[in-house]
Amino acid sequence: MVENNTPAPREIADRQLVAYNAHDIDAFMALIAEGAVLADLSTGEVSVKGHNNIRDFYCARFGDNPDLHCEVHNRMDLGDFAIDYETVTGLPGGAVDIIAIYEVKNGLIQSIKFARQAKT
Repeated sequence: MVENNTPAPREIADRQLVAYNAHDIDAFMALIAEGAVLADLSTGEVSVKGHNNIRDFYCARFGDNPDLHCEVHNRMDLGDFAIDYETVTGLPGGAVDIIAIYEVKNGLIQSIKFARQAKT
């Protein structure tokens, strides 16, 4: 915890992981800021923007992929950023390795930037 009792970015990223793996959309969205964005790390292209759109995206992802699961292999933290190297399984196209950078301010995820590669 930081001095003002706001959870550290790592704590928020870890809570997000638990909610993701439980497919608990309400717990997941409780950690997402109103104006949050999901973006591609290499291009900067925003794929989903705004709380309601992110909710719709993850409701569909959880509903369409009942075996969806994320395992974190490595973690790094720097300032407002929690960075994870993850493998996501349970997707129709097979497992995907991901670098996810969570920007967290005031206890909420402001953005998640992803780099993805199909697992070989």
